[in-house]
Amino acid sequence: MKKFLKNLNDTYIIAEAGNNHEGNFNIAREMILEAAKAGADAIKFQTYNVKNFIQSKNKKTYRRMKKFQLEFDEFYKLSLIAKKNNINFISTPLDFESAIFLNKIQNVFKISSSDNNHYEFLKLVSSFNKPMIVSTGLIDLSETVKIYKFLKKNIKNFKKHKSISFLHCTSSYPPKLSEINLNSMNILQKKFKDCAIGYSDHFNGTEVAIQSIIQGAQILEKHFTLDKNFSSFRDHKISLNPQELSNLIQSSRNIKIINGIKIKEPSKNEKINIKLYRRSIAAKFNLKKGQIINYSDLIYLRPGIHIQSKDVSKYIGLILNKDIKAGEFILKNDLIKK
Repeated sequence: MKKFLKNLNDTYIIAEAGNNHEGNFNIAREMILEAAKAGADAIKFQTYNVKNFIQSKNKKTYRRMKKFQLEFDEFYKLSLIAKKNNINFISTPLDFESAIFLNKIQNVFKISSSDNNHYEFLKLVSSFNKPMIVSTGLIDLSETVKIYKFLKKNIKNFKKHKSISFLHCTSSYPPKLSEINLNSMNILQKKFKDCAIGYSDHFNGTEVAIQSIIQGAQILEKHFTLDKNFSSFRDHKISLNPQELSNLIQSSRNIKIINGIKIKEPSKNEKINIKLYRRSIAAKFNLKKGQIINYSDLIYLRPGIHIQSKDVSKYIGLILNKDIKAGEFILKNDLIKK
C-alpha cells in the first residue's frame, strides 16, 4: 500500500469516485482497478447512511442517495481490493456512524466542504489521530484558520507528520472559470506552512487541474468515472474517464520533472553540446603573417572548439605568425605578442 504523502515532490492524486458507482458494488470495484491502472495514488468514495445526513422530506435527493448507498461490508471489501492493487482507499464519511466504521479500514480521512464547519464531527474524526484532508469550499481564510487551530489541538500526533491538509475548492458543479481563483491555494500555502496544500477540482476537463499542479498543489482531487455518459447524475459529466485520468497523472509527473531543481546550471546534455553551439574566432578575410589582429578582421563561426567568442578581447592586438585564409579558424599558436 502506498504511504500517504510519501513523496512530496510528486502531486498526490486522488481519483474522486464519490458516488459514481451509483450503488453498484461491481462498478465501484472496477473503478478501483481502473484508477490503479491509471496510476492514481488513492481512490475516494463517500460512506453514509442516508437517513443520517438528508432529511427524508427531501424526497428526490433522499431516494437518489439511498439508491447510491453502499453497505459497510461492501466498503470493507473495496478497501481490500484497493490494498491488493496498491492504491490507497479513502472514503469521506458523511455521518458519525460511518466515520467510526471507516476508522477501522482507512488511514486517511477526507472532510467534505459541506462538513468543514461541523465541529462536533471534526472533533470525532480528529480523535482518530489520522491525517485529515479538509476541503475549504464555502469558507474564507479566517474560518480556515479556526478549523486549523481546532484540529491541531485535537490531533495528538500533529507534529509527527503533515496531519492536516487543506484543499482549495469551489463548491459549484462545475464552477465558472471566474469562480475558481487558484490564487486562494497559494494563500493557503503561505498561511499553513506545516500543512500539505492542494486543490479539489470540479471543473470540466484537465486544464485547471494541471494549472493547480504548476502552482504547487501537493494534493489533487479530481472526479473520476468509468463513463462520462453513464447516467444523468451530474458528477459523471465533470469527471475524467480512465484514459483522461491516466493522461492527467502523466502530465502531473511530467510537470514535476520539467520544474526540476532550484539550481541554474547547464544540463548534462547541454554540457556535452557546449562546444558544438559556441563560436570560435576565424578570419573574415585573407590575413597575412605579421598582421595585427583587430575586431574588424574577425568572423565568429561554429563550433567553439578553438578561441571562443567570449575570449576574443584577450587576443586583439596580437600578431599573426602565419598566413590565414578567409573562413579559417585562428588558433592560439597562430598569435604572438608584439
